[in-house]
Amino acid sequence: MIDWRDLCMPLVSVFEGCEKRLHGLIYPYLDKLAKPPVWTRGYGRTYGIKGDSEPITLAQAKDELKAGLGSYGARCAGYAPVLMTKPECMAAVTSWAWNCGTGAFKVSRLRKAINEGRWTDAAQLIRKPNTAGGVVLKGLARRREAERALFLLGGE
Repeated sequence: MIDWRDLCMPLVSVFEGCEKRLHGLIYPYLDKLAKPPVWTRGYGRTYGIKGDSEPITLAQAKDELKAGLGSYGARCAGYAPVLMTKPECMAAVTSWAWNCGTGAFKVSRLRKAINEGRWTDAAQLIRKPNTAGGVVLKGLARRREAERALFLLGGE
């Protein structure tokens, strides 16, 4: 069976990017599209990040992403254990949660559909949200479609 992390890392990396590089280091930045705005570093890491957090190297950013996805994936699997039997679905949901939060997944209709075995419904629900501040963002819509495509490879 394929490891879900091998599917998730490249997906998240492409859509999160790795912003605010200067002299080989990656600095925190304020993501103003988030409501409320949130300090972010590397590949979308927000937890524990402040405006004065230390800059990191690209290798450290990749390590942070790998560790963060492992933690987020564990939480998602705790909320929907069947995901551990479907690596494509696990990777897609963990990418979604990296962007929306594990708390959002915990209370989502997406989680409910997965736990009820409604895979077709879940494949539709993973497409949302695709807005920020009430506006559909093309990049976010592309991310949701990529997550959906991956999810469909594992869903029944």
